[in-house]
Amino acid sequence: MLTKEIPHIIHQIWSGIDEPLPNHFKILGETWKYHYPDWHYEFWDNKRINIFIEENFPQYRKKYNRFKYNIQRWDVIRYLILKKIGGMYIDFDYESIKPLTELTQNKTCCFSMEPASHYKNNDKYPCKFNNALMLSQPENFFINKIVEHVFSDENINKVDIKDKTLAVFETTGPLMLNRLFNDLPQEEANLIYLIPARFVSPIDYLQSRLIRHNVANDQMGNCLKDAFAVHYFLGAWIYEK
Repeated sequence: MLTKEIPHIIHQIWSGIDEPLPNHFKILGETWKYHYPDWHYEFWDNKRINIFIEENFPQYRKKYNRFKYNIQRWDVIRYLILKKIGGMYIDFDYESIKPLTELTQNKTCCFSMEPASHYKNNDKYPCKFNNALMLSQPENFFINKIVEHVFSDENINKVDIKDKTLAVFETTGPLMLNRLFNDLPQEEANLIYLIPARFVSPIDYLQSRLIRHNVANDQMGNCLKDAFAVHYFLGAWIYEK
């Protein structure tokens, strides 16, 4: 029977193919364990991912391996994990400030919105939400729709996109997600909770860079006053194969 609740499970992925999990990501990962002591924490490396696909989604194995970039596979596996198990998926460049549970109570599928500066007047990547922080019940209708789409022949065969970032965004990332969401009937779209950026993405990419260079100001402090989590937009995948 389909559970209506989002299971109390945290999922994070680091394949370990190119390098072990860097220490700064370990530190950020610990913030989620600290603020969710009653939630199960699941770490997924490449070996575990492969076993999971083989045991639960063998029909997708060949298409999974056909994606050109590893990040496309890491995008796809997070959808498969949420489809099968449910819970909360978080990228490793995310810091927990306090539990999201008061925001996500009685919700069945949630995505983190992007800062407005990332999509306003952005013709190339007009994404209002992303896949860096997602929560879902198992077998949620929208997660199922995402999985069906990413493994469709039409999507798999998008090999003519030369720009890596655009290729990822279009096939497995935020552009694909936003397009599918925008095509939903309004009654279905209303069932998806897009968590406002002030709660989960209170700073944008440029502000994150300033913080990482130890440059901060009062404006940034004001940005963080409502934050439950902070996304630092490190984009480590851009430099991976």
